[in-house]
Amino acid sequence: MPVDLESDLIRLRRELLALGAKVDQRVHAITTAILDADVDAARVIKKGDEEIDHDDLEIEEECARLLALTAPVATDLRELLAIMRISGEFERIADLCKGMSKRVIRVSSMPAVRVPETLAEMCMSVRKIFAKALRSVADTDVGLAREVNADDDELDRLHKAMLVWAREEIPKDPTATNATIELLAIAQRLERAGDISVSIAGNLIYLVEGRVVRHGNA
Repeated sequence: MPVDLESDLIRLRRELLALGAKVDQRVHAITTAILDADVDAARVIKKGDEEIDHDDLEIEEECARLLALTAPVATDLRELLAIMRISGEFERIADLCKGMSKRVIRVSSMPAVRVPETLAEMCMSVRKIFAKALRSVADTDVGLAREVNADDDELDRLHKAMLVWAREEIPKDPTATNATIELLAIAQRLERAGDISVSIAGNLIYLVEGRVVRHGNA
């Protein structure tokens, strides 16, 4: 079967953005579950992300096929590599959402603990950061991709504030220690989702400019 690289790349871009949209829905769902202590919603997320795993594998396999059959160079090669990496990063964020859902369920069975405002801010920040990273990919917008890194600095600040909150909260109410630890674990996963969003934006920059953007090298 002949390979039409241009047509295949267009199809892959659409599949990548469709996968990103599914992950964006999960980010919204898990952050809402955290904010509302919605155990039923968390259980839906926990059931699995087989569809996302399947889509990611299909994209990876198609990229590998095109790399083998077409020996692409320059922009086409960068695009295939970027699509494969971004797809994997989408899948990792979905995995983090699933992991957070388990924490929400665990907290529901523990003595009540107040969800700190800092964690609520982290939820909203992650929504914003991931949505911006996804939009930068959809629009091939390098300027928007660069903003993601700056937005993640605020998320890092909030994560540090959560560590301070946990250190102060545990001595005040030892009965809520386990719940506090679970909320801190959720915060760590939110912070990690922000880091992966930065990597998504970095891969968009790599696609457009051919520069590897990692480890603070913007």
